[in-house]
Amino acid sequence: MANTPAPHDDSGVHRKHTNPVLVFGILTIATIFEVVVTLFHLPQNVIVPILLAIAFVKAGLVAAYYMHLRYEKWIYTAIFITPALFAVFLIFTLAV
Repeated sequence: MANTPAPHDDSGVHRKHTNPVLVFGILTIATIFEVVVTLFHLPQNVIVPILLAIAFVKAGLVAAYYMHLRYEKWIYTAIFITPALFAVFLIFTLAV
């Protein structure tokens, strides 16, 4: 019985993957927003947290969709998110 196909389990969770062009469009809009924010001559203590927040949102989108963390098990996402949260805390602590 060497030619019998191996049974496979179809009970896994199937999620529809997001169109990467849509994510690219969102990232482009966020980048344009960053440029527009810098055109306003706001104080540095206002503009830096805004730009950092936008950058972290963009990094989260890249990690979630282009690195496919959104479709992985939660433990892989937790392994990625935990040091990222420490980095966010450290950057905001030093920036303010």
